Amino acid sequence: MASLTEVVAGQATLGDWMLNVLKIGSIVRRWWKGLLVIAILGAAAGLLYGLANPRKYQAEMIIAVEDDDSNGWQNLLQQFGIDVGGNNPGGIFKGDALIRLFSTRNMVERTLLQEVEFGDGTKSLLANRLWPQTKMAKAEVFKDFSFPADRAAFTPLHDSAMMLLYRHTAEEVINADKPERKLSLIMLRATHTDKYFAHAYVTTAIDQTANYYVELLTSKAKSNLRVLRREADSVEMLMQKNLVSSANSSDLNINPNRAALRVDQNRALVELQVSVTLYGEIIKNLKLAEIGMRKQTPIIQIVDYPQFPLNRVGMSPIVWAALGSLIASGIFLVVVSLIPESPNR
Repeated sequence: MASLTEVVAGQATLGDWMLNVLKIGSIVRRWWKGLLVIAILGAAAGLLYGLANPRKYQAEMIIAVEDDDSNGWQNLLQQFGIDVGGNNPGGIFKGDALIRLFSTRNMVERTLLQEVEFGDGTKSLLANRLWPQTKMAKAEVFKDFSFPADRAAFTPLHDSAMMLLYRHTAEEVINADKPERKLSLIMLRATHTDKYFAHAYVTTAIDQTANYYVELLTSKAKSNLRVLRREADSVEMLMQKNLVSSANSSDLNINPNRAALRVDQNRALVELQVSVTLYGEIIKNLKLAEIGMRKQTPIIQIVDYPQFPLNRVGMSPIVWAALGSLIASGIFLVVVSLIPESPNR
């Protein structure tokens, strides 16, 4: 039987060596004891790897992203001199930018510091649910460690732990992508051995991103509404004052032959008419601004929610054991096929 060494030396052809490899039956009969040992060792190695890397649960959430920046109500309000803030400022809620937003430190921390009720009936911060299951939590400095709900209460140790937890989450837990480039659909996945954490994280992340959108998009519009409401209250008080002044002037007995005495009465009437007109315009602008706020549809629309039972990813330890045994056996057979056959056989 030809060996690979003989092929390289020109003493045999590649075809001879291939025939040697194909004669598996004779090789197995010759080396069955070694093959059995190698198969068992490969299975053990695969089993250990499978136990160290168990199957994980994957929660998926699909959202639709509206790329159209046009806003008819915004244009209508601008005709009245009201600026409710640009729709989707900076384009951060569009396509690839939104994908990146899910893995930013700000959004990950906002999500991890949310207290949620898990499917197993427990209630805690997402960070405190995830932290004990990480390798970093085994360090002596983090013994009996937990995160407070208030970010302002963080100590330098909390800051360091949160940075480590953010990196772990961004690299190993969450994944956002666009399955089809032509469609405005984004899929957010959370993968973890704790199915309840994976489900809670992906739903909370979507909620926090939507809240951040509303907070960022409507901040200027809310400021304008507050200004309009204050002006409306001020003008209303002025109108009430002018109304009382006009009524008092009308109650005076004025000599009709002396027109100069009617100046104060007419001035009060004019001030009342001006304040009424001004109040009407402010109320109109206020109502239009409120309508514009209500008409700003959130850019994130939920298409599909994660449902139990969640999909499982990865292979079971038994499959890893079988795969390890198969790979080890294959390598062993290839190696022994390279050994030249003894002339006595």
